[in-house]
Amino acid sequence: MNHVPDDALAAIDRLGEGLLFGSANPVQERLRSDLRLEIPCTVADIEAGWTAARFRIAHTRSEPTLRGYGSFVETVVDGIDSRLMSWGIEPPDRYKHAGDGDGRNVYQGRLELP
Repeated sequence: MNHVPDDALAAIDRLGEGLLFGSANPVQERLRSDLRLEIPCTVADIEAGWTAARFRIAHTRSEPTLRGYGSFVETVVDGIDSRLMSWGIEPPDRYKHAGDGDGRNVYQGRLELP
């Protein structure tokens, strides 16, 4: 069963297609009511060979890593990472807590671009 919304998968596909032509297609998608994904990919990021991925989760506690929120969040993140890898984008081993923003815990990792 796919727990990643189709809109998010399509946004990652646009990102991957853009990388083939050297154009930036940032990603901003809602994954669940409490979880959002941001990949602010720019042309400068493409030239540098990497960009950041940020997940924002609304939760009463903060965990050291995003997957610490349990199996359902882990399944969603695994689905995102799998789609990124299908485009040759290497996700980090873990998305680490990077602070708070807009009432959400922010988790970030470095994506290595093809």
